[in-house]
Amino acid sequence: MRRVCVAALLVLALAGCDKAEPATTTTATAVTTVATTEPATTTTATATATAEVVLEDGRHPVYLTKVAAGTVTFDLIEFLTGEKAKARWKKEHPENPDGPDNDYMIVNENPKLRTLPVAADADCQVLETLGGVDMTTVPCKDLAAFLKKQNKDLDVAPPHIAVLPFWLTVEDGAVVRFEEQFLP
Repeated sequence: MRRVCVAALLVLALAGCDKAEPATTTTATAVTTVATTEPATTTTATATATAEVVLEDGRHPVYLTKVAAGTVTFDLIEFLTGEKAKARWKKEHPENPDGPDNDYMIVNENPKLRTLPVAADADCQVLETLGGVDMTTVPCKDLAAFLKKQNKDLDVAPPHIAVLPFWLTVEDGAVVRFEEQFLP
């Protein structure tokens, strides 16, 4: 055990004495020494941490599932219009190739819920009334209560908290804008 400790200190000392070239990268290495009745064993492990990107910067269509305490949880969807909507419609409805009503199609093939922080100064744009096209601003802290009132008489499919989709604008990993999508 004593030889292993002395050897480890010698390696560390020699590594610190080489001043010829500055180090360009830093790697954290954990050294664990296990003492048993057999010769000592040294295990070296290197850990690398990478942050998972929940949603890339940009504008994304979603169904909201929870808005609370500076975060938003949502179900990412595809909001297709024009030729993309027509092509997808024809693929799924070959018996009716004319395309989707109102020239849009919502595709939700992945039920995975994602959560992002909401910027303190995030902008929340909602429809004043369902069926209308006029938008109004709601403080983000009041968004969940507004949606509950707005959707009170509608059959909202859980876990969603609104019948209409939203567009989230993400910058540097945080939501900076909510915008409710009008649907005819």
